[in-house]
Amino acid sequence: MLSGLPHGAAGWIAFGVFWALLFLLAAAELWRPLHDGKDEPRGRIPGNIALGLANAGLGLLLPLSTVLPAAWAARHGVGLFNRVALPGAVVVLATVLLRNLATWLAHRASHAVPLFWRAHRVHHGDVRLDLSTGFRNHPLELAYVVPWLAGVAIAFGLDAATLAAYEAVAIGFSLWTHANLRLPPAIDARLRLVLVTPAMHHVHHSSRRAETDSNYGDVLSVWDRLFGTYHELPEPDLKATRFGLGDEYDPGASSLVRQLRSPFDRGASRRSEA
Repeated sequence: MLSGLPHGAAGWIAFGVFWALLFLLAAAELWRPLHDGKDEPRGRIPGNIALGLANAGLGLLLPLSTVLPAAWAARHGVGLFNRVALPGAVVVLATVLLRNLATWLAHRASHAVPLFWRAHRVHHGDVRLDLSTGFRNHPLELAYVVPWLAGVAIAFGLDAATLAAYEAVAIGFSLWTHANLRLPPAIDARLRLVLVTPAMHHVHHSSRRAETDSNYGDVLSVWDRLFGTYHELPEPDLKATRFGLGDEYDPGASSLVRQLRSPFDRGASRRSEA
């Protein structure tokens, strides 16, 4: 396990795994694309990647992980699981489920609360979907998502080691679910009983609001099924889906500067019914 390695070695291994996954999924996109034949907006991929690098830079400067709050709670005996004796396996499972549910709730709030939507709409403004879309998140989202996730970690006393592993997996899933990758239908159907697949998440990026406001899961699909927000499209319909925000968002707004400025544009908090 990475926890048994020197800190520097663990970091380099994680770095190597991330890039290996990135290149593997990029090759898979070329091999089995889920969508094709759509125009590529100028500067879209560089703009998406630049936004991801900006967020990564903030991650190096600020304590944005939930691991540190969880470790603090454990040292001070704060939180439910730090005060109630439970089997280790139960704590690990509960940590994964609660952390994932907290993300699902934050994502749903990003669609329901106009102030949060101002920032989150940048992610949905992408008119094509591929690996680069996973990097396209406005830094302002961190202002409400990080305190919320940290608060959940402290309140429940989530296990710090499990959170560290979960967050690494979640980064990989962000690449996986946005990838322009077609899985064999039978495999996709079985996987999405528990996990989010690219076809499931691509519905969430539809320009039709009824579809955008569905499939909020990032790793597990169970919460969408439990709370009635799961939506499925037959493959021919998904291939023909228009992504982005329809006419409410300029498809050319893909540069880093335009994406960073977007939440402050007039009317950015409104939602289209398209």
